[in-house]
Amino acid sequence: MSEFIIFDHVNFAYSLPAGAKIPALNDISFTINKGEYVSVIGANGSGKTTAAKLMNGLIHPDSGRVLVNGIDTRIHASSRDIFRQVGLIFQNPHDQIVASQVEEDTAFGPENLALPRAEISARVEEGLRLSGATHLRQRQTYLLSAGETQRIALAGVLALHPECLIFDETTAMLDPRSRREILSLIIDLHNKGYTIVHITHDLDETLLAERILVFQEGQLVMDDLPRSVYQDRSRLQALGLDIPHLLQFARDLQPYFANLQSFYRTPQVFLTDLAGSGSEQKNSLPAATRSFTHDGVIMFQHVSHMYLQGTPLAQPALQDVSFTIFQGVATGLVGHTGSGKSTVLQHMNGLLRPQQGRVAVTGFDLTQPTLDVRALRRQVGLVFQNPEAQFFERYVGDEIAYAARTLGYQGKLRALVQHAMQLVGLDFEQFVDRPLQSLSGGQKRRVALASYLVVQPHILLLDEPFVGLDPQAHQQLSHFVQQLKSDGITIILSTHSMHDLLEITDQVLVLRERHLVFNGGIAQLFNALKLKEWDLEIPLEVMIANAMRQNGIPVPYDCLRWKTMLTWLHDYEEGGHVIL
Repeated sequence: MSEFIIFDHVNFAYSLPAGAKIPALNDISFTINKGEYVSVIGANGSGKTTAAKLMNGLIHPDSGRVLVNGIDTRIHASSRDIFRQVGLIFQNPHDQIVASQVEEDTAFGPENLALPRAEISARVEEGLRLSGATHLRQRQTYLLSAGETQRIALAGVLALHPECLIFDETTAMLDPRSRREILSLIIDLHNKGYTIVHITHDLDETLLAERILVFQEGQLVMDDLPRSVYQDRSRLQALGLDIPHLLQFARDLQPYFANLQSFYRTPQVFLTDLAGSGSEQKNSLPAATRSFTHDGVIMFQHVSHMYLQGTPLAQPALQDVSFTIFQGVATGLVGHTGSGKSTVLQHMNGLLRPQQGRVAVTGFDLTQPTLDVRALRRQVGLVFQNPEAQFFERYVGDEIAYAARTLGYQGKLRALVQHAMQLVGLDFEQFVDRPLQSLSGGQKRRVALASYLVVQPHILLLDEPFVGLDPQAHQQLSHFVQQLKSDGITIILSTHSMHDLLEITDQVLVLRERHLVFNGGIAQLFNALKLKEWDLEIPLEVMIANAMRQNGIPVPYDCLRWKTMLTWLHDYEEGGHVIL
């Protein structure tokens, strides 16, 4: 393979308005060859996105060199050629959509290259075909789902005929079906000869790569094959990382199943090995529908909502939705992108009012024009999917204190801010005076959560809270949310992650095309027959339980969380049962 991207002792720091600098990369050197598939991982703020921007010339090194196909990115006259050769697809695809119609947006790049009209048309057609978006060509870009928008952003990049594609957390905000489709598309593009650089916090995705780069605090600390990188779990944990769920599950089960390996690239091979020794299937009855005896704190009664009501652009968001959420119960809210999840959450804290039907929250009737919204929001905190959408201040400490100053608080504000930052894993001295714009996406998400913890709400609405977090921060925040649940806080978690849904929630609401199609316990959800129809996926833990049942091991249907399953398996073996 020939060398394509070369980092030669690269240093880079971000400049703050006051003149101070925040180091981002420190003496980085590596090479990516043409046609390689490389994953890039590291904790929040480790320098991954900075490296991506350096790769396609959006920013230039303070010292050292970045070469793209032999061209130094610091040469201004070569910028256009570098942009053409290295395409960057952002985590938020809306950041790179420039036109209102899909076909026009895809044509934007080739038009800026001053290509002939026939060539532009051919490239638009090719970009849409390769990204699987031909059927969207006449659609308005602002009416697309998240998965569709990712495809359009990719189509615009592909129309430039790049040799290398950089995906920066591209799947993070996608529903399960869209995530599978984008990952399949990435693999297909790699098979067609494209060089792939895939930045991700989902470590299971990195098993698809040929090589992994690991960053820590601006330094490259590992560069090796996936099998080698994931050999030493303790070292990875010291870096704020871990091993993929697939490898964790395989290694946890090795003491019980001698034929299992310690490394797998795909769940399919692992599950085949697990069920391969095959014995008689023993059926268990699904667990009974869970009965919640707590008091109802949120009630929706026949709620419908339409955006831009009364205009030609009217768009239905919810249709005849009814449910009850109980005090102290963690409730999951799932469904494909555009199904109405965020609309439901915004009705719960009064950002939206019912156009039809009734919403009651902790005694507040949201249909009443005299509703005390400030009092409601002291009890109900909403952390948005995009944390920047709720920032009002410039610095971290001021932002975390903002909601408390606005809505009221109990105690000394500085101490409350410090405690909230500690809870979400932000060092007070290091971050309190940091500008918000200097934070990584995961750090901004922690600030957004801390800003409502200061207010001490009774109900916490979390809209995709784990997106953008590195594996260790994800685990810490997940444990923290579970602790809030144990403390009696009512949690409503909107998520695309079936693993998080399984670990945290008890009750689940599934939205499909603006309708509520499921309301029940977590065990019933994953025994439902319509998961594929609802664009959901079965978590690997549940597939493992099914494979063990295929081996004659009668894992209870409500024994789904991984630690619970391992405990049951241990007790089953200790009880004298033979496990293959």
